[in-house]
Order: sequence, then C-alpha cells, then structure tokens
Amino acid sequence: MTGEAAGDRRYQPDDGCPLFSARLEEHLVAVTRGEAPNRGRFCSHCYTPMAMQSLRCAHCGTETAERAPAEQVPQTIVELLRDVRRTESRWVNGFAYLGVLTAVVGGLVVVLGIPALRDSLIAATIVYGLILLVGSRVLAGVLGGYYGDRIGFERARARLREQWAAWLAARERTGRAP
Repeated sequence: MTGEAAGDRRYQPDDGCPLFSARLEEHLVAVTRGEAPNRGRFCSHCYTPMAMQSLRCAHCGTETAERAPAEQVPQTIVELLRDVRRTESRWVNGFAYLGVLTAVVGGLVVVLGIPALRDSLIAATIVYGLILLVGSRVLAGVLGGYYGDRIGFERARARLREQWAAWLAARERTGRAP
C-alpha cells in the first residue's frame, strides 16, 4: 500500500451517485470554513476540482470537450454536502446517546438486581460507576461509531441520490445549473 493503512481508505460506494469526490468534499469544507474561495476550475458534471491542464475529470471521467469546466461549485451542491453531513451526524449521535442510555439503565438494573449491591451503598456506587464509565464509552462507540455510522451513511446517500437525480434532471432540462 502507498503509505495508507487498510482502515484509512475511504469507502467508495458504487451507487450511481458521482457526487462528492474526496477532493470536492475537502474543497467544500474549506469553502464553508472560509479557508478557500469558491472559485477555480471544476468538472461541470460532478464538480470535482480540476487542474488547468486536465482534459477529463479524474473522478467521473467527463471530458472538458464534452462539458466545459465550471468556474465555481453551485450553492445547491454545497447545501447537498451539508445535508449529507447533518443526516450522518444525527444517526451517529442518536445511536451514541442510545449507548449511553443503555449503560445508565443497564447499570441501574445490575445494581438494583443484585441484593449484595443493594445493601452496600459503597459497593453499589463503585460498580455503577464502573458500568457507567466503561459501558457508556464502549456502547456509545459501538452503537454510534459502527451502527449509527453505517445507517446514517446509507440514509444520507439514498437521499443524496434522489436529490442528485433531481438536480441532473433540472440541469439537463434548462441546460445550466439550477
């Protein structure tokens, strides 16, 4: 591998939605943070940044002879990225909070369900504290970081595919970016 660990590779879904190459996503994040202008040379199909001498988009393969490059990324595309990020964030955070809630309730069940712990406040406090500390971290990480991330990603991509198809239809109908 070229200096990348196997886990560091970006997941590339094959779902017919050519939007948001890694370069475009980096650019849009920089634009929204005010670190870069929304100007340059972009593929006019998927809006991936292109070098001045490029004759074809490295991401979607659109040739500049087929579609002249765009000078900026339309605001709608920036909003699509924000929407994707919001959707993913909601799912990840929701599942992470579910993990914390599970640790809280599970800890109470353990402490109140074991007679020896019910009779000893110090032992119950220690056990409950350990369950909260370890359980909330592990469950939030597993539920939010794995399940929430997967579900959020799939939901965001499904919505993005719908929005992208509508965007393409409007663009092709009018002959320019809506």
